[in-house]
Order: sequence, then C-alpha cells, then structure tokens
Amino acid sequence: MQGWFNIRKTISVIHHINTKTNRNHMIISIDAEKAFDKIQHPFLLKTTESIGINGVFLKIINSIYLKPSANIICNGDKLEAFPVRLGVKQRCPLSPLLFNIFLESLALAIREEK
Repeated sequence: MQGWFNIRKTISVIHHINTKTNRNHMIISIDAEKAFDKIQHPFLLKTTESIGINGVFLKIINSIYLKPSANIICNGDKLEAFPVRLGVKQRCPLSPLLFNIFLESLALAIREEK
C-alpha cells in the first residue's frame, strides 16, 4: 500500500509543478529486470567508445563482446558452438559497469529528446 501512496504523491507533485510553471515534466520508470540479457553487443561497444573508453581497456571489452560464442555440453557431449548476440556476461565483474554505461546512454537520450 505504501508503494501506491508514493507513486500517487509523486504524480501529484509533478502535476502541480507542471501547472504552476507551465512546463512539461514527466516520470519515466525503467524496469531493468530483463534488460541485462537484452543489451546488443554492437551498441555496447559503440557506447563504450563514445564515452571515451579507449586503449587497452577498450581492446579487452572488444575481445569479450566482439564475436562471443557458447557451447552446450549435454550428457558429456559438446554440441556445436553458436553465437551469442545479446546480454552481458553473467558473473563477470565488468558486467555491472557496462550495464550502467548502457543505462546512462539511454537516460541521456531520453533527457535530450524534446
């Protein structure tokens, strides 16, 4: 019940600000629960480069995400490798940082849209 009250109160405050200042503010809620698995690698690599990551660090990220593949072992048999096109690597200490870079670029695009 507290969550609903907080949402309603926030919407009321934003509505009040919009009417008093003749501005158009809004709230955007991003549910990132499944987004970790949906990041496209080419976009991730372009984003890291565009924010100034370069040199050895960029080469490391490229080597991890440029052409990743995975294998499945079923009953001891290794199946044919297949390409992995989405998501950041699970349990990799670099993944949360890359995910935050991705979300920040999304937030910047939303802020710049008029």
